[in-house]
Amino acid sequence: QTTRATRGLQLLQVLSRTNRSMRSLTDAFKRRGFGYVVLLTTIVIFAGAAGMYAFEQETATTPGFDSYGTALWWTAMLMTTLGSDYFPQTAEGRILCFLLALYGFAVFGYITATLATFFIGQDAEDERAEIAGERSIKALREEIAALRSEIQQLFPDHF
Repeated sequence: QTTRATRGLQLLQVLSRTNRSMRSLTDAFKRRGFGYVVLLTTIVIFAGAAGMYAFEQETATTPGFDSYGTALWWTAMLMTTLGSDYFPQTAEGRILCFLLALYGFAVFGYITATLATFFIGQDAEDERAEIAGERSIKALREEIAALRSEIQQLFPDHF
């Protein structure tokens, strides 16, 4: 009975930590304008699909752009860097494909940078972390000042 209660408390503790971490991560994304990026990416996907459909629907050799739905699917797969079995045949479609791929890579870079910033910030706040955060730098400065004071007391003639 006691073991069950202990396990239950441990589970609550894990869930509480996870909830705090998720809130912190959500706050980090909000500070970085993540909602705007999601909105812009959605617009880019729908507009990109419309462009691909307009450029490629006339090309008989391109099976993947025969409807707006398949063009939308293709654009979404391209944006997530999964790619597709088919590719644009027209010059306009290839240019648009290139621009969509660049945008997709930029969005993934943004997400990666936001996550890295979040974890670096977490490490800087953690006293046990290897990265020297503001707290540890302040503590080192205080230590240096204390050592200088002790040295001056030991060797007053030299300072």
